[in-house]
Amino acid sequence: MCACSAAWLCVGCRAPAVGPSSSAASASSTERPRPPSPGVVSGPRASRDEIIRIDDELTARRIAKDTFVVTHEPFFSSNVLVARMPDGAVLVGSSPFETVASRALVGWIRATMSPTRIVAVNTHFHFDGTGGNEAYRELGVETWASSLTQQLLRDVGPRMQTVSAAQTSDPGRRARVAAMRLVPAEHTFEAGKELEMAFGAERVRIVSPGPAHAPDNVVVWLPSRGVVFGGCMIKSSDAAGFIGHADLEHWEAAVETVRALGARVVIPGHGAVGGPELYDLTIRVVRRELAARMRP
Repeated sequence: MCACSAAWLCVGCRAPAVGPSSSAASASSTERPRPPSPGVVSGPRASRDEIIRIDDELTARRIAKDTFVVTHEPFFSSNVLVARMPDGAVLVGSSPFETVASRALVGWIRATMSPTRIVAVNTHFHFDGTGGNEAYRELGVETWASSLTQQLLRDVGPRMQTVSAAQTSDPGRRARVAAMRLVPAEHTFEAGKELEMAFGAERVRIVSPGPAHAPDNVVVWLPSRGVVFGGCMIKSSDAAGFIGHADLEHWEAAVETVRALGARVVIPGHGAVGGPELYDLTIRVVRRELAARMRP
């Protein structure tokens, strides 16, 4: 059982949700990204799987051409998709957990990719899906979310923020979670419906597979790259993580919907990037949790 399974927003890690990683430095709300450490690549031209150090909290890895996974390390190693598109835009799937790290992410994208615009998709209402919206709004990032994500952030978000801050042991990071503004996405698409986005000749599909980790989870599918950002509905370990908003009965069907897309590269919400084997792993975890729930 995951050590943080009782936490409000513990999502897929084995470490306690109340504390940051021991090697990460605390930060105030006014911090700026620090220079990369010597020997660590700082730009987007890294070879595949080479670590790109953005700052003390954010790292990135290139997983395909013009396609990166950025990980917000102290907040549950939350993954974010960053994809440079053929028309000069940059697509972001999800966000870091809160405003300060999200500002740093946008700063890195602008400094290294010179995008014509940045488009961010909220993949579900938890803060590893929407926590960057305050920074995105102030920095002119175009944001999209389903109508259900907008509703849940409005209805559940304030309580979620209070509990999340209380569960964060580092004082600086706790203050950052408590201080962030919960901002809805600028643009809304209908819950349960697919959204297609065009970036020059490349099409991206925002697919709603049905309730799983959360009632509103969506995935970002890049067909021409064979890459899907599955988010928190896809697991990279046998830890169930936070399932307080999960639909265990329908989760497996949602995974099969994502599997049918045919992605070669599968990005989970937390942990290492993999392939279709992550679908089987996720289903095993879900079946185990469902069986445990049904025991008398």
